[in-house]
Order: sequence, then C-alpha cells, then structure tokens
Amino acid sequence: MTRITVLYDKGHITGFEAVGHSGYADRDYDIVCAGISSLTQTAYLGITELAGAKVDFFQEDGVLRLKLAQGLSPKQREQAELILGTMLLGLGSIEENYGDYLKLIKREVKA
Repeated sequence: MTRITVLYDKGHITGFEAVGHSGYADRDYDIVCAGISSLTQTAYLGITELAGAKVDFFQEDGVLRLKLAQGLSPKQREQAELILGTMLLGLGSIEENYGDYLKLIKREVKA
C-alpha cells in the first residue's frame, strides 16, 4: 500500500510524503502506482516549472517527499497550493476507487 501524508500549515497545503508501493499489480503493470506517480511528479513539475517556486524534494526507492520552501512570494504560494490541491483531488479519486492500495493522511504541521 502507498501512504501519502499531506502536510498542512494553518489549513494551507505545504507538501506531502508518499511512501511505499501500491501492490495492485506486478511492477510495470501497476495502474495505481502509475496514477500516483503521474500525479505527484506532475505536481512537482508544475510547482517548480510553472509557478517557479522552490521546493525541498527527495525521491528514492518508494519514497517521494516534497515541501514548499520558505520565502515564496504570495503568488508562488497560491499557485503551488492550487497545483497541490489539484493533485490531492486526483489522489482522492484513486483512493475512492482503489482504497486497498492507497491511503491519504492529512497532518497539520508548523512550517
């Protein structure tokens, strides 16, 4: 199962951590893993390339971590939150349909 912890600070999305493999199917045939990867990787690209926002990013062997950097402009923060919110909508849809393979967890943290 993949567990994705979505990080919030005062109700604002500040990042996420995805851990584990979904286990829906064998490697290269796992549509749940492919969907999760597409959404999380696209969020990273949108935040860094389109919004021009800096992030703390880590990816290695079943772990992907993204946290918005401090000092973003209000516009960058707004755009990054919109992208993360869109990612979360897609992940929520996957969780609704494949809840045995994806668990979303919301956690309030201080930035």
